[in-house]
Amino acid sequence: MRTRTIELFKKFISIDYPITSEMLSEEFQISARTIRNEIQEINEFLTQRQFPLISTVRSKGFIINATQDQKQLIHNALLGVPTSSILSKDERQFDLLLSIAFSASPTILSHKESIFFVSKSVLDEDIRKLKARLKKYDIELSSQPKSGMQFVGLERSIRLMMYEAINQFAGNLEFDKPLNELSLIQQLLFNYIPQSLICDLLKLAHQTISQIHDEIYIQQLVVFTAIWVIRNQQQHHLTMIRTDFNNNDLGEIAKFIHLVCRHVALQVNRQEQQYIIYMLEAFNTKDINNYIEWVNAQLLAIKLVNYVEEKTQIPFSTKQEQLYENLCKHLAGLIARVSNNIHIINPLLDNIKQNYGAIYSVIAMFMQELETTLTHKVSDDEIAFLTIHFSTFASAINQERSYYFKAVVFCDHGIATSNLLAETLKEFFNIDVLAILGRNDQNLLAQLDFDLIFSTFPLPHLAHPVLVLEPILKEKNHPIITDFLAKHRANQRVVNNLVDATDLFYSLVDLIQQSGGIVSAPIYNQLEKCLAINNLKINKRKIQPMLKDILTDNDIILQQDSSNWQQAIKIAAEPLLKKQFILPSYIDAMITSVEQYGPYIVIGKNLALAHARPEDGVNQLGVSVVTLRHPVDFGNSEMGPVKIIFCLAAIDSFSHLNIMRSLIELINDEQKLESLTMCHSVQQFKNILFNEPNSD
Repeated sequence: MRTRTIELFKKFISIDYPITSEMLSEEFQISARTIRNEIQEINEFLTQRQFPLISTVRSKGFIINATQDQKQLIHNALLGVPTSSILSKDERQFDLLLSIAFSASPTILSHKESIFFVSKSVLDEDIRKLKARLKKYDIELSSQPKSGMQFVGLERSIRLMMYEAINQFAGNLEFDKPLNELSLIQQLLFNYIPQSLICDLLKLAHQTISQIHDEIYIQQLVVFTAIWVIRNQQQHHLTMIRTDFNNNDLGEIAKFIHLVCRHVALQVNRQEQQYIIYMLEAFNTKDINNYIEWVNAQLLAIKLVNYVEEKTQIPFSTKQEQLYENLCKHLAGLIARVSNNIHIINPLLDNIKQNYGAIYSVIAMFMQELETTLTHKVSDDEIAFLTIHFSTFASAINQERSYYFKAVVFCDHGIATSNLLAETLKEFFNIDVLAILGRNDQNLLAQLDFDLIFSTFPLPHLAHPVLVLEPILKEKNHPIITDFLAKHRANQRVVNNLVDATDLFYSLVDLIQQSGGIVSAPIYNQLEKCLAINNLKINKRKIQPMLKDILTDNDIILQQDSSNWQQAIKIAAEPLLKKQFILPSYIDAMITSVEQYGPYIVIGKNLALAHARPEDGVNQLGVSVVTLRHPVDFGNSEMGPVKIIFCLAAIDSFSHLNIMRSLIELINDEQKLESLTMCHSVQQFKNILFNEPNSD
């Protein structure tokens, strides 16, 4: 039986609902006619062993009507079936790449002819396609009688090329299955990169790296590390030395690499260690490590949310705090990956494009507008990851607030995808998702009160009804879920969300009368207390001050002289220092960051945003501003010399959001910016900045 036929067979065993030939054709990239032929071959196998056959459900698709016990017996029988050893074109090309990159023995083409059972002309065509693939990485292919086929090019390019090839051909790797249960393409991979090495690296990563919490990124990081290990074991080292590898030797990534070297008994020089730490840091999706990433990720997140909201008319601002924080974390890693030309593969790309196409297209348009400022193009896979974040909140915005089933979701495709699956179930069905669990969390079920289970992988027999679903739900999947819920209607529960707000209503009326229409500090405190009495809590993260609320007259300094940019930053920060909003160490940190990372704080034409991290010495949220009589040069030729400097003292990642939005608006209004630099009175400056009528 062909490998693909076995994969199709396993698909039917793993699902409990009908699936159409169109859906199967899309997944396996073969015609509907081929699907029917292979189903016929599968049914012959089932008939010989007296198992239930794959049958057609009218208007719904194909399904195997077998019990879980029967499916297990079928699966066991399938393990003993010999598979065809004839490789497809893609499988041959993948094997050639792996062999040249990782094999300890020379890759001789004449040997490959006999292994592949193909003619010399067929193999010559494979090599032609291989050379075309290598061209975009500036890698050539050489062949010598004794040493065989070899890659000729920069070692870092060869590693990157192999990383992308593994992701393209092998897709989402399965580490916990026996070799004979894996697809042929993954078996080929593990012939050259031992499955045991991948599993060991995965364990070490989980032990040491807490900052990367998404399983997809952990797996990608492990694959990249495995490539680095094997290439170094075979004495393929970096040949060109870079001086910008300046990493934290005490960080989690560094600890992971030290453990890896010890585990595989690998000795590498400091340059190799700094390289792999630097590259793996680009996989970071949780923490923002330096000043450049901090400000760039924040500015980019605000612009992206505004753009997507404007184009889709979905009110993401109602969920802006959590969405903003998630995006900041993701975009910091994205910026690092794009700058290093690291390509993270999203195994759900096609599904996301198909089912969340409107949001995907808008994000893609936004990224196209950014291409002039980025060193490399943002990949479709990265756009799909961003789409997951937005789609999750779009589902949360649209979903109904009353639920009839308590459910648990099992998903092994990463946190963002798990959340998207849960929010989609809640949006389109009367389901309250109680918990999102991973493959190894089944022991937690005993502690939860729930009615149903939705899972992206088969689960052993459980007391509760289980429905196995695709990780990205399609509209054509909805009838399957509807039928499942109808079948288990007896499990539903009614939740009464009605709250008697009469007392709250009269309390607010009294407060309005007391205030006389003015919300003073005492009235504000009484409002907060009134809501608390009625068991309602204010999310203070959403109550963000505006620039107008923070920037006082004493924070505005006009027409100052400065001999250099360092002195200009000190002048801009002086009002905050006087009010003890910041410590002297914060000014030092702002200057040091520019010295270390360059003029990244110049964020608009003639405008700089001086800042450092909150932990560098911020006591209270504050903003100050200085205009300069003579502009100072920060070294950013594109934005020109700086005429106006805002100094931002942020205490966290969200309270200054509205301030950042005001600055972005100012960046886009060069005429207003020029007018501000010409002001000689504080009142005039405020009138222009806040669009107020001139009261002079």
